[in-house]
Amino acid sequence: MAYQNMARNVPEPVESSAVEVEPFRLRETVRVEFTPLEDQVMALARSDSLASLEAPGRIERLFSVVFGLEPGSRPLADPRLEALRRAVVVAHHRHHLPDAQAAELREMGFTLPQIRMIELRAIAA
Repeated sequence: MAYQNMARNVPEPVESSAVEVEPFRLRETVRVEFTPLEDQVMALARSDSLASLEAPGRIERLFSVVFGLEPGSRPLADPRLEALRRAVVVAHHRHHLPDAQAAELREMGFTLPQIRMIELRAIAA
């Protein structure tokens, strides 16, 4: 039997970057900060239901007129904070942040690391 050197036939290992191995991990050098108001909106949004994202229906409006009840939830006055609240509610209940919500956050001026942190905070709670 002849000896065959298998070490020559082994391909060289390909180095993979950190982005390929863990594409969603934030780099340690990236510091993600939110204003205290944004932190408060995220904390409060975790207790909201998915129904808070929709306008009140006919029955809810009728009860509010007849019994003097306040309608469920009203959108926040600041569109940036309302987009943040909506994204946290959706991510908290669906355990991921849909692309539509991420695009809305990008339009409102949030950076990609901030969007990722919003998603992580909403899912973790």
